[in-house]
Amino acid sequence: MKLIYQGKTKNIYDAGDGLAVLYFKDDVTGTEEGIDPGANQVIGQLEGKGIAALRTSRYFFDLFTRKGLPNHYVSCDEAERTMTVRKAQWLGLEFICRYKAVGSFVRRYGKWIEEGKPLAGLVEITVKDDERGDPLINDEGIVALGILSAEQVAEAKSIVRQAAGLVKEELARLGLELLDLKFELGLVDGQLMIIDDVSGDNMRVQRDGNPVDSLELSRLICS
Repeated sequence: MKLIYQGKTKNIYDAGDGLAVLYFKDDVTGTEEGIDPGANQVIGQLEGKGIAALRTSRYFFDLFTRKGLPNHYVSCDEAERTMTVRKAQWLGLEFICRYKAVGSFVRRYGKWIEEGKPLAGLVEITVKDDERGDPLINDEGIVALGILSAEQVAEAKSIVRQAAGLVKEELARLGLELLDLKFELGLVDGQLMIIDDVSGDNMRVQRDGNPVDSLELSRLICS
């Protein structure tokens, strides 16, 4: 298959017939302080991380499908560590649903809020641009750049809040707390859908106040 995109944690291949294949790597992102799913730099590998992300993603995409939330998932192959999806038009945006103030939110707004304060599902949108530090963008900016219409931005936020709410409820059932969750959305035949993956690579989860890494998250969810 032809390589379409080589990313930090996944490679994407063209599978033909409107489909793509995502290969999940064991690479992890972080900073000098350690592993951080929200960081833009690969700092090493963690054996089993790729298959853990694949299993967790399959679990949540199946949940979204059952609940009627639009997504690009088709199937997965654990032996090959791949997920087959519908090919989507990439928007270049990330939607972060925040339930507590942590990470970059506190770094930006620490003058006004303490770490751990509730945020009630606030949705932030950033532009995926490593060189510029993934800058925040507001609804009007997205419209001005011609990425989405105002109605589509509102629809995207609604999808993100519903999806994050489902993940939060599912994790709570297992005694886990979701702090924040990052989604990517794309367009498939003009319809907004959740794309990429939904795993420990793009969420912060705690149990009894302690962080839960992607391997442990997969074990708890998929066992």
